[in-house]
Amino acid sequence: MAVTKILARNAHLDQAIQYVLNGEKTEGRVLTAHQNCDPGHEYPQMMDTKRELGKTGGRQCYHIIQSFAHGEITPEEALEIATQLAGEHLPGYEVVIGTHVDKAHIHSHIVFNSVNALTGRMYRSNYPKIKVLSDRLCRAHGLSV
Repeated sequence: MAVTKILARNAHLDQAIQYVLNGEKTEGRVLTAHQNCDPGHEYPQMMDTKRELGKTGGRQCYHIIQSFAHGEITPEEALEIATQLAGEHLPGYEVVIGTHVDKAHIHSHIVFNSVNALTGRMYRSNYPKIKVLSDRLCRAHGLSV
């Protein structure tokens, strides 16, 4: 069963990205993915988006954590589900995804810019929608909910 939570960060976007992509937790960054930003350029691209749209203050990013039951999923499948979640829930957002395997349970981190690069709108957290989407993706992959 996947458990999800979302956190808002008002500072340190660069540190959040580094944490998600940590090679010691993601098998040398093999278990990472990007949406609407380029590997190695995530932070400058997200900050350029904020500057271009005049939205550099306040919330810098959001951080979704999706944790799976011990022994229920492979790291690759967890990354696939997190990537699908980001693709469906965060179109237009610059997203960095990392599946961490440093704990007894596999878990994915999704950090994304608080500003949508296409619409210029700030993200409005909708936890119930994230949970429903996560549950649907887990069911589709034959996982418990």
